[in-house]
Amino acid sequence: MMNETYGLPGKSITRTKPTVINVIIADHQPVFRAGIAKLLATEDDMRILAQPYSAEHLFNAVDKLRPHVLILSTGFLPSEDDLRRLTGTAGERQIAILMLTENDQRTPHLVPFGVQGVFYRSVKGEMLIEGVRRLAQGGRYLQMHAAAEISADLVGERVTSQLSRRELKVVAAVVQGYRNSEIAKTLGVTVPMIKKLTRSIFDKTGVSGRLELALFVIHHQVLAHAAAEQAMQPGIPAHLRTTSIDRMYTSKNLAVLPKIVIDLPHPPKTA
Repeated sequence: MMNETYGLPGKSITRTKPTVINVIIADHQPVFRAGIAKLLATEDDMRILAQPYSAEHLFNAVDKLRPHVLILSTGFLPSEDDLRRLTGTAGERQIAILMLTENDQRTPHLVPFGVQGVFYRSVKGEMLIEGVRRLAQGGRYLQMHAAAEISADLVGERVTSQLSRRELKVVAAVVQGYRNSEIAKTLGVTVPMIKKLTRSIFDKTGVSGRLELALFVIHHQVLAHAAAEQAMQPGIPAHLRTTSIDRMYTSKNLAVLPKIVIDLPHPPKTA
């Protein structure tokens, strides 16, 4: 079945098209979060403001940074009350919310909560990019069917079957932006071993670098899910984990890419 996208019920909000679309990505799976960030950051008109790691951090980011579009996965917020609170806050600040849902979930029940767009995780990269642009301009869109290509991704299935469990862990870590030394320490191996595993992964996927690998993963959902299942959680504070992703974008090889503004300080604790 082909992908179909329909306008959501309700009146669209007319907004002035921003020169640069500021985006916050809140996804409960680090592999997807990092992959989406790299995908959008290749677009000249998009900038990633933050990648929250908790509901509290998300509310703080929305309040302080006020993005044009918030990309939110259905598994990120623990309750519907949190979603209602978020949509209320976003509505006051004219922030469009684009929900990413699992391929086996039904999307219409999300619409009444004030979500302007709903896409399945298997959405193609170009559709996600277009969706972000349209929501930034006040559009409202609902993807009615999960992409059929996720079950027919022969390339993704072949590559995934060729990767060992350790290589999948390295794939997940690379997509999340960790350095070789960080990966080696977590897996209990040497840096030369991580370099060897990375070269093997590049050969099997047909990519030439870390950014290409991240984009390859996000475009092949079979591999993305397999990597997410093996995603490591290094002994690095959660609020610092995304900083290594930013290092990839500030390297001389990627200097032409838009800057990613990564993190916020911890929100103050309330009594």
